[in-house]
Amino acid sequence: MKSDLRGRLRIPQGTEGFYLDEAYRHNMLTADVQQLLYRWGYLPVQTPVFDFYDSYAGLLSAEESRNVYRLIDREGDLLMLRSDVTLFLAKQMGMILTAEDLPMRVCYADTILRHQHPDDISKNEFFQTGVELIGPDDINADTEVILLLQQTLKTIGIERYFIHVGSRALFNAAFPDLDLQSSRALRRAVVLRDTATIRDVSSALRLEPDRAKLLSDLFAFIGSDRELQALTERFDTLFSDAERAEITRLRSLTSLLTEAGDGARIRIDLSEIGSQPYHTGVVFQAYVDGLDSSVAAGGRYDRLYGVFGCDVPAVGFSVMLRKLQEQTAGNQRYAPPQPTRATGSGFVDRVRDAERRRERGESVSL
Repeated sequence: MKSDLRGRLRIPQGTEGFYLDEAYRHNMLTADVQQLLYRWGYLPVQTPVFDFYDSYAGLLSAEESRNVYRLIDREGDLLMLRSDVTLFLAKQMGMILTAEDLPMRVCYADTILRHQHPDDISKNEFFQTGVELIGPDDINADTEVILLLQQTLKTIGIERYFIHVGSRALFNAAFPDLDLQSSRALRRAVVLRDTATIRDVSSALRLEPDRAKLLSDLFAFIGSDRELQALTERFDTLFSDAERAEITRLRSLTSLLTEAGDGARIRIDLSEIGSQPYHTGVVFQAYVDGLDSSVAAGGRYDRLYGVFGCDVPAVGFSVMLRKLQEQTAGNQRYAPPQPTRATGSGFVDRVRDAERRRERGESVSL
């Protein structure tokens, strides 16, 4: 291929196209999920493709700020393309919500655009389907959203999955006085289960050895409610009231999920502390056997809407259906139709034959 042609055929990192069979499967998956969300009382919303960068600059981490696509409009204002539906949705809904509207349940299915490195294991996150429950801040709202995520995976035939549930609020309670740089480094250490770094930070904060040991074990924890209870009893006197309250809330949440949904698919994972700066409470990610990154993520963000003048709590999730398409390859519901040819002595006869057969649900070409 000539170099100039190769250059013209390149596409920017953070975008993709998909066609024919693959596009059909994607559309059918999306339609099934959207119908499920409608049945749960979630109504559709559509966010702009781009918006003013300054509206979101303070909500982006340094890495996220580097990865968003920016452009200048005709008036000279700096814009950013939609890289996170939750951010754009918070502004759009914040402009129209009133107290009488709450609780508000909304869903979306939107393309996102952002730069990502070619070797990034999550490079397929170009399309987000998700929900937001705006208004309630209680445990029932958290449970509803996670149950809906379970039902979403079940609807499209995903059976071998686990949802890991953690808490940003617990992390914030454990490390209340960190500066921004230290907080970022520590969050990364927790996500990577880097207990050595957690201990180093604890030492730098001049914490007692037993307290440092508690925090190291706590944020490396993954297991059942009973195992978390054993850990809390072992360090009982070392917890602050705020930490104890968050652990109690998390245990109550998993208990409610077990009673109302499929508890066997829930894992308490305290290394899950949320990937976004705006997360405030419960956070969770869904993992599917055979895939090396999460297929869905969500959590509570009770202060995000307040940035845009509408101070209401919210919780939601987004699921990356593109990551799950290969997992549904054996499901004939999502297999593209194999059209048959219409019959007849002339074109009009073939049109009439096709119409009759299409009314019966067949796929017919002329």
